[in-house]
Amino acid sequence: MKIVLLIFILFSNILFAKETVIKSGDKKVTLIELYTSQGCSSCPPADKWLSQLKNKDGLFKTFIPLAFHVTYWDFIGWKDIFANSLNDNRQRNYSSKVWKKNSVYTPQFIVDTKEYRQWFSGQPFPKLQNNYAGNLEAKLSENKNLEVKYNNKNIKNKKVLVNIAILGFDYNIDIKRGENKSRVLEHDFVVLKHIQKYAAIKNHNLDFKNKLYQLKKEPNKKYALVVWISDENYNQLQAVGGYIN
Repeated sequence: MKIVLLIFILFSNILFAKETVIKSGDKKVTLIELYTSQGCSSCPPADKWLSQLKNKDGLFKTFIPLAFHVTYWDFIGWKDIFANSLNDNRQRNYSSKVWKKNSVYTPQFIVDTKEYRQWFSGQPFPKLQNNYAGNLEAKLSENKNLEVKYNNKNIKNKKVLVNIAILGFDYNIDIKRGENKSRVLEHDFVVLKHIQKYAAIKNHNLDFKNKLYQLKKEPNKKYALVVWISDENYNQLQAVGGYIN
C-alpha cells in the first residue's frame, strides 16, 4: 500500500512556489547519467556514489547527475518504484544507435554519451570538458510555463532535441523483496519525469516554450529542474540545472 501511495504522489501534480531561473554560462556542463534499478544487488554502491555528488563543488555548474531507473529487473522479485520503460529505451538507444552494441546492464554510467567504465576501477570522478558550449537558460514560472533560450555562436542552424527533467532527492526506500530484500536504499537525482521535444536552432538561437505538468511536492524533499540540448544522435550540446524554488 505504501508503494502505491508513493507512486501516486510522484506522478500527481508538483507545486512550484515561485519562479526559477537557471543559467549555464558558456562553458560545457556535463551530464553524468546512471542507469540503475532497485532490483539489482550491484546498484546500491553506484546509487550511493551518485548521492554523494550533492556535496561536490561544481554541482549544476560543471556537471549534472541523473539517475534513470530501468524496468528490466522488475521480474526478479521487486518492482522499482521509480522505473520507467522510457528509461530502458534511452539506455538501449545509446547501446544500439550510438555505440553499435546489443546489450545493456546496471549499474551503468554514461558521461557525455560515452560509457564511463572507470567508475568500476575506482576512478573517483570523470574528467570534465571545459570547452565553449553556448549559453543555455531555463525559466520556470509559478504557472508551470517553461521558457528555454539557447545561443551558440558555432551553430547557425540545426535540428535538436530539447530535454526536460524533474529530479527528486532524499528518498529512503524500504525494499521488501528481491535481491536487495531488507535493505533501505537511498536515492537522489532520481529522474521522476523526462520530456523530449524536437526544436531547431536558427541563426545561432533557440527559443522554446512548454507547459509542464505539476507534480505534488512531498514534505522534506528537494526537487531540481534540468534542461539539456542534444542532437538526434544523443550528443549533448549544453545543459543547465538547479533546485526548484
